[in-house]
Amino acid sequence: MGLANTVLFSKNGYLVFATYRNEKDGSELQKLKNVHPIKMDVTNAVDIQNAFLEISEIVGNDGLFAIINNAGIMYSAPFEYADEERARLVMDVNLMAPYKITQTFLPLLKKHNAQNAIKARVINIASWAGYIGQPFIPFYNASKAGLIGLSESMYYDLGLLDIHVVLASPGVTRTPMLGKATEDGTNNLQALPKEGRAFYKPYLDHIKKMGDTSGNSRFLPTADVLAKKIFKIAESQKPRHKYNLALDAAFMDKIMTKIIPLSWRFALNKRMYKLNIKNPAKALSQKELIQIGDKKYPAVS
Repeated sequence: MGLANTVLFSKNGYLVFATYRNEKDGSELQKLKNVHPIKMDVTNAVDIQNAFLEISEIVGNDGLFAIINNAGIMYSAPFEYADEERARLVMDVNLMAPYKITQTFLPLLKKHNAQNAIKARVINIASWAGYIGQPFIPFYNASKAGLIGLSESMYYDLGLLDIHVVLASPGVTRTPMLGKATEDGTNNLQALPKEGRAFYKPYLDHIKKMGDTSGNSRFLPTADVLAKKIFKIAESQKPRHKYNLALDAAFMDKIMTKIIPLSWRFALNKRMYKLNIKNPAKALSQKELIQIGDKKYPAVS
């Protein structure tokens, strides 16, 4: 979505400071008119501060009109085998980066406000994965749920500075991230110990199939379609705090979490993700237990 936003905003006359990490992306951004590429790792405080100094020199007292916190990564793995380092990276990119970037660039938003009637705004890109939990992506769920809470708190605090804070949830989108998520799950499955692979393979294989199927669905919005909606939010004089940018995001927010009972939601998710299928590995482990009285003990061959 980041590139689609960059292209659309720059074509409509905005000077866009677009961040990148690898040189190939930076070279592609340099080809775009009205785009100033900034090399920045969103988890690196030094990079963020250097970006602030570089942009400050360019914009001067005009300041910044908007920040779009768009960076996001996913990590798929069973909770039992989740890697702490990768879990922390998800939280840093999806949750802590919007906090650190916005806080660092506040002086430039305030400079814009000092000279303009239409006030500055921060747009945080969330996900309906922050509204409900799903299997095997615990830290993606946690990071997006955290971003939803952070955004509301920012809405109150930054509102005192006349800065609009918007939470935008795009839903499932036809972007490379969907394919990367299913590929990541497959790679992580192979990294599990033998017993872990045997137990979780049926579930992760099903999720991969779901991702492969839905990733090509013509019913999913493209990044270009969502960029137009984000552009409209940015152009609004007084944007709302919350926008669901797709039908699935609106359904999760307004129906799944507010109308459908929690027990029904659990049942629906278990059925959709086939968590209630007969697991051969689980059945095998149960056969290896013998019953003595009211207790079970490992069978000895």
